[in-house]
Amino acid sequence: MTGPLPDELLQAVERSPEGELVTVDAHGQPAASPARGELDARAGCLELATADAPSRRAQRDPRVGVLVGDAPLVLVQGTARVLAVGRLRVRPERIYAWPEGDLDAEPRLFDAHLEEVRSAHNEEPETGHAPPEGGAPAWDPRLDAVDRIRAALAFVGPDGFPFAVRVPARADRAGRVVHLDADPVGAPIEPGLACLFAAGLQLCGDLVEERGRWVLRPHRVLDASG
Repeated sequence: MTGPLPDELLQAVERSPEGELVTVDAHGQPAASPARGELDARAGCLELATADAPSRRAQRDPRVGVLVGDAPLVLVQGTARVLAVGRLRVRPERIYAWPEGDLDAEPRLFDAHLEEVRSAHNEEPETGHAPPEGGAPAWDPRLDAVDRIRAALAFVGPDGFPFAVRVPARADRAGRVVHLDADPVGAPIEPGLACLFAAGLQLCGDLVEERGRWVLRPHRVLDASG
């Protein structure tokens, strides 16, 4: 990003440096892991401290997403350089900002070439993403803790970059799914592999639409550092 970092990103990191790093494995499965961010405003970069596993995934595929803040809520899509195991430097390619954290409002979009893009829709060419894995959901008793909380939903956007946003989530043991009680404006949600980071857990599975609402069918449940 050649211009100055948006005020929303500066505010989000200053208020809450703890966020989520989204990486993608060799099978196209996104994973959201906790990370702590520091801004290098002069270099226009975000430096992250995270666990070993996500930094290794970023070394294989440097396209990452970083979700920070709540109001403002900010997503940084960028390319990562691994400085050391567990330490990354992310150069933003695009930044989405929901100034009030309102998922029903159109986000502001900044990209690497313009200070602000007039339309909050990414115009990069579509490269596709992994389709739903299919199969029966795997329910884990720990998912009962995901009870009407705000969680980080991570998936791969049409341009191949990870996308993430915070959504209200609630576990449905009987239905063996996690309901996502929002359809955020500006988020390019499509059926496919996804990860929900909630209650210190990574819920990896299929993001699908049921009766006009988005749900996650979990296949694997990992701890925060996985």
